[in-house]
Amino acid sequence: MADILLSALVSSMVGNLNTSALQEFGVALDLRAELDNLESTLSTIQAVLQDAEEKQWKSEAIRNWLRKLKEGAYDADDILDEFATEALIQKTEKEKGVKSQVSSFFSLQNRLIFRMKMAHKLKNVRDRLEAISMERSKFHLRELDINMEVFDIERRQTGSLVNESEIYGRGEEKEKIIQVLLTHVSDQDNLAIYAVWGMGGLGKTTLAQLIYNDARVQRHYDMRIWVCVSDDFHIRKLVRAIIESIDGSACNLSELDPLQQCLQEKLRGRKFLLVLDDVWNEYHDKWNGLKEVLRCGSNGSKVIVTTRIENVALMMATLPIHHMGCLSENDSWSLFTRCAFGMGRLKERSKLESIGKEIVKKCGGVPLAIKTLGSLMSLKSRESEWLSVKESQIWELPEGENSILPALRLSYHHLPPHLKQCFAFCCIFPKDHKLNRDRLIQLWMANGFIPFKESLELHDVGIIIFNELVWRSFFQDVVEDSPSNITCQMHDLMHDLAQSIMRLECVVVESGKGVKVPKMIRHMSYTQGTSWNDHYLRVCDSPHQPSEKALRSITSLKHLRYLDMSSSQFKVLPESITRLLNLQTLKLDYCYSLHKLPNGMRDMKNLIHLGLRYCNSLSCMPEGMGQLTCLQSLSIFIVGKENGYQLSELKGLHLRNDLSIKELDNVRNFEEAKDANLIGKQNLHTLSLVWQNKSQCPVPEKVEDVLDGLQPHSNLKVLRIQNYLGSKFSTWMQDLLLHEISLSACERCEHLPPLGKLPFLKVLKISGMDSVKYLGNELHGDSAISFPSLESLNLYQMANLEEWRTMDGRENFPRLSTLNISGCPKLVELPIFPSITSLIIYTNNAMLIKSVMNLTSLSSLQIGGMHESTLLPDGLFQNLTAMKCFTLDYCNGLESLPEGLQYLHSLRVLNIVDCKNLLSFPVNGLRGLSSLQRLWIQNCDKFCSLSEGIQYLTSLEDLLINGCPELVSLPKQIGCLTSLSSLSIEYCDNLISIPDELQNLTALKTLRIERCPHLQRRCKKDSGEDWHKIARIPNIHIVDRPAVQSRNGCKALQKLKFWST
Repeated sequence: MADILLSALVSSMVGNLNTSALQEFGVALDLRAELDNLESTLSTIQAVLQDAEEKQWKSEAIRNWLRKLKEGAYDADDILDEFATEALIQKTEKEKGVKSQVSSFFSLQNRLIFRMKMAHKLKNVRDRLEAISMERSKFHLRELDINMEVFDIERRQTGSLVNESEIYGRGEEKEKIIQVLLTHVSDQDNLAIYAVWGMGGLGKTTLAQLIYNDARVQRHYDMRIWVCVSDDFHIRKLVRAIIESIDGSACNLSELDPLQQCLQEKLRGRKFLLVLDDVWNEYHDKWNGLKEVLRCGSNGSKVIVTTRIENVALMMATLPIHHMGCLSENDSWSLFTRCAFGMGRLKERSKLESIGKEIVKKCGGVPLAIKTLGSLMSLKSRESEWLSVKESQIWELPEGENSILPALRLSYHHLPPHLKQCFAFCCIFPKDHKLNRDRLIQLWMANGFIPFKESLELHDVGIIIFNELVWRSFFQDVVEDSPSNITCQMHDLMHDLAQSIMRLECVVVESGKGVKVPKMIRHMSYTQGTSWNDHYLRVCDSPHQPSEKALRSITSLKHLRYLDMSSSQFKVLPESITRLLNLQTLKLDYCYSLHKLPNGMRDMKNLIHLGLRYCNSLSCMPEGMGQLTCLQSLSIFIVGKENGYQLSELKGLHLRNDLSIKELDNVRNFEEAKDANLIGKQNLHTLSLVWQNKSQCPVPEKVEDVLDGLQPHSNLKVLRIQNYLGSKFSTWMQDLLLHEISLSACERCEHLPPLGKLPFLKVLKISGMDSVKYLGNELHGDSAISFPSLESLNLYQMANLEEWRTMDGRENFPRLSTLNISGCPKLVELPIFPSITSLIIYTNNAMLIKSVMNLTSLSSLQIGGMHESTLLPDGLFQNLTAMKCFTLDYCNGLESLPEGLQYLHSLRVLNIVDCKNLLSFPVNGLRGLSSLQRLWIQNCDKFCSLSEGIQYLTSLEDLLINGCPELVSLPKQIGCLTSLSSLSIEYCDNLISIPDELQNLTALKTLRIERCPHLQRRCKKDSGEDWHKIARIPNIHIVDRPAVQSRNGCKALQKLKFWST
């Protein structure tokens, strides 16, 4: 059943009617009265909308009324937008001062025609809305304050009783919480509060019931109390409910003070456990009022709170919060089978089990959903009935048999209107899709879902909305790579809820098809070759190369707010794009061929986000970018020499997230650099400062002064400097609280700044700094601890780096865990880093490799680039007993592996890649690798023998041999690999046959043979000579087709992305 969301839309329309631009234009065209009449009608409707939206779930008539009203409201919104757009066109043309065909539109004659047209449209839509509005009287709807929350839904009630035999998968969580309850935690209030938080349907109440009724808990507490709070958090009512739970009978007291005194008499000096189930209250004062009454218990008293809202848990808890997870696949299936099959139906179970497991997947580990569908299936015995449920959407199930969505809808009903709208909109994305926060906010803005708030940018209000939906469990699995790349996901059931609400307002268009968009549609995604005939469209998401016809269609969509043409191949963005004066977001990311933007882009005054990531062919910016005063996100700015193209264009822009400034050679002095006002851009997270790569050309004058003038705000977290030709860095680098620094191709700098002083620096990348010979005092600075937070350090292409010294008598790199070194031919020794766990080192210097043996905490080591040395240093592995992963890559000089491999008792993964002269493994060298689980050998041209030592790899599960043309046979000792589950043999042209001993490998589940002509023939199904050796393996893949064999075939590939919406 779709939910008709209308109050947020009407509120937005009333707000738009009061904007100064619309009012002024209305006066100019003598349409103020019509606009006032429409506002009056909308305000009348607005007063009853919240009550109607709550009652629509119980009344089909109200829902139909709301649907008609919304269709009319959308028409009115389109007309208002048309009105506002024409006002914007007039304003833009007036500012340009150009007498064009467009501006001549506002000649007296055309002004009269436009006025008559708009007056007619406004009157028609107002009459239509007024007629629909008059029907409200028969529904007896209440007129409410638009900010008042209304919940016309049945309140959920819970009790303390539970049948433990019916609960699956919560044993560990139960024990964890009980241990906390049985521990005497002293608290200043003699009261510790434990919060259980999670989305609806996970079983928070059930878990609390299990704990509440546990015998150990009963013995430990003098008194146990259970109260179901729901959304009615009133102190007087709750105090009475607690008293009644203690006494087991009704309480006749009505005033708050005697109620409080009565409760304190019952609790005083007693150790109690109080469960407050299903709490929704987010007001501190209400909770503090109740907590004040509860402080009289003895030390060790505790409160368990269950809630769907993270903010409630954070507000109330004094102990670490328990975030409930979903059931495992096995526990989900056990619960489903108990509900669906009970103790009988064994014959049916075997027939329906595979379908049942697919049904369970729909539930996503949520116990309520599993129990609901399991109980539903217990009444169905035919396979066709089970298949029908499997293919159905959750909301299509019979209402009386489906308690899943009503349970989740309870959370939805507690949302204010604009949050409801923003959440439901997310059904446009497929299930399991990673939602990018910034993209979501841009789409919400484009559709008018984000309400205006004084002193806050729309984007900041969008962040607040996003966080609210996370705290209320509508979004989960939040990952923050950077402030501009925050992602989350929706649980499948939350997606079902959103889709059940909003499915009538979204459309996906298939490739090559034109489509007439229904008026209720407000978001459309398409694939290449689609055109539009609905000029009211607000969002066009087309991240592929549009055809010329599609591009013409796009540029006629004057109401468009959001346009994504990422990954397109055009070289020049057409000037017609600048007609889209309402556009807020224009995404051109990954348009690698784009070298020119439209000249008139400065007229797109509403542009907020301009995405130009990886537009590496872009040669210049359009003139006057500084006139885009709403612009907050700009991936790239290319500095020019002339007025209108200089760095000063950035001065008044309130940019956020990431900014890369290129061709800084065109900045002549400190004053011009300072004109960018980077120090005032407090929302910038990442800043890249890039000069042209002209190492053979004269050094730009005052280049060091320019860098001084580019000082960013102290909030900056990531700084990248590239191709800088000054001899020293600016002192302001020492004053920032940076998390990451990258210095690349700064060829004239002999010394690095004292980055060791930066307290929060986690990642440091230094490359192409040919003048640096030593890393020592100047890098570490004078702090007591050098690089206190650094976790990852990369040194690349440091051609003259000879020595790396740490500071004696001071702690150095205490948290460094990852070190990558490549292209440092003169460096002969590494310092000792006690905390390092991962090292990647590409060098031809055996002395540098030898120093690795001192890094005893290594768990992962990758060595590459050894083209001259035929052997690894003796004793290299003797002290590396903690190592779990070892990779040899691109070591063309290496002929054999050292005997010391046997010391690697903890090794789990061994990769040998592109070692062209490696012949075989040492027989005894594999003896100690009893923990090895994965062995991959790839592109070793002369490798001819696995050796008998393979018999010692008794834990090996995964064996891959790829690109070894000299390998003729596999040793019979392969039959000793009793744990082997996957064997892949690829591009081994001369491998003749499979040994008989392969039949002994009972754990082998997957065999893959690719481009091995002899094996393909001998292993042919039923007729091949070796078929009987492999016939029992469950998954056999024998293929003969071209494939990417090695890295050389995809050398330039950096990113492969499939777009979906």
